[in-house]
Amino acid sequence: MKYLGHALSFLVIVCLLSCGPKGKTISGTITNAENMNIYFDKSAISSSFEVIEQSKTDGSGKFSFTLPEDFQAGLYKVRVGARNIELILDGSEQNVVINADLNNIPRYEIDIQGSELSTQFSNYLRDFAARKITPNEMSGILQNQADPRVASLMAIRMYGASPQYAAMHRAVLNRHKHDHYEFGIVNDYEPLVANIEKQYQSQQAQQKIKVGQEAPDISLPDPNGKVKKLSDLKGKIVLIDFWASWCGPCRKANPKVVDTYHKYKDQGFTVYSVSLDGLDSRTRARFKTPDQIDQQMARSKDRWLQAIEKDQLVWDTHVSDLKKWECEPAREYGVRSIPQTFLVDRDGKIAAVNPRYDLEAQVQKLL
Repeated sequence: MKYLGHALSFLVIVCLLSCGPKGKTISGTITNAENMNIYFDKSAISSSFEVIEQSKTDGSGKFSFTLPEDFQAGLYKVRVGARNIELILDGSEQNVVINADLNNIPRYEIDIQGSELSTQFSNYLRDFAARKITPNEMSGILQNQADPRVASLMAIRMYGASPQYAAMHRAVLNRHKHDHYEFGIVNDYEPLVANIEKQYQSQQAQQKIKVGQEAPDISLPDPNGKVKKLSDLKGKIVLIDFWASWCGPCRKANPKVVDTYHKYKDQGFTVYSVSLDGLDSRTRARFKTPDQIDQQMARSKDRWLQAIEKDQLVWDTHVSDLKKWECEPAREYGVRSIPQTFLVDRDGKIAAVNPRYDLEAQVQKLL
C-alpha cells in the first residue's frame, strides 16, 4: 500500500506537468512556406522590430511559437521570407492560430483565430485591398468605428505620414488616447502625429489657396469650345479637380470621384474638371513645323476626351486651355503636381484642399 501511494502521487504529478496549461502560443499553417525559417517579432509603428523567437516550418508549412511569460500587449508580427503578418495583441490571447498562403499575404487573405484585434485589422485591410471599402469609407471607419488600437496601426500603414491626412491622424490618436492610452502604440504614434501636423502647417503656409478664402474664378473652354465658368456653379458644392489623361495617379483617383459624384449629385455636389492636357511652350519646341504642333495638339485633345469617356466622368464641366503646365488657373491655384483638388462650398469659398481620401466626409459636412 505504501508503494501504491507513492505511485499514485507520482502519476498525479506527471499528469499535472503534462496535461496542465502550456502557456500562450502562436501557431498555424502557411502553405507555400514549407521548411522555411519563421520568426515571431515584437514590432512597432516604425520598421524596427525585435526577434522574440525563431523556428522553422515543417514540410506542411506548420509552425508554432510559445510566448514568453512576460508577454505584454502591443504590436507583433509573424515573419516568413519577405512576408509579414502583423498582429495586434491585447495580452489576453491564449492560442492564436494563423492560416494563410504565403503568396496571398500581401492581399491580407489571412485567417486569424484567437485574436480579435488582429482579425479586425486583417479583415479591414483585406476588404480595402479587394475594393469592398472605398478610401472615403475607410477614413470614416478609422475615425469612428474600428477599435482605436486597430485604427492607429491602419492609419499609419494605409495613409503614412502624408501631411494632407493630419486631421484624420489626430482624430484617430485622440480616440486611442481616450480609450487605450496604456497601449504601447501611443508612445510611437503621438510624436508621429505631431510631426505630421507640423508638416501640414508648414505646407499650408506655402499654399496660395487656403481654406476659408474665396475660390478664384476659372473661365475656360470645354471640349466643344464653349466657355464654362466656375462661378456659374455657385450654390453647389464643387470639387475643382486639376488632372490630365497622362497622369496615372489622377486616373487611379477618378473612380472615387465618380462614386462620390453619383452619390451626392442630387444633393448639389458636382465636379469642375480642369485638364492639364495639351502642349506647353517647352513641349511645342520639340516640333519643327506648325503642322506637327497641330497634329500633336489634336492627339492630346483626343486622349483627353477618351479619358473622360473611359473613366466615365459624366459631369459636363470639363474644361482646358490645352496649355499643360502653363494653364493659367493652375498657376493661380498654385498647382505644381496633379492630382490636385479643391472643395468649394455653396458660397464659393474653399472648404478643403486635396480632400482625396476623405472627400465623402468633407462633402457630407457641407450638405
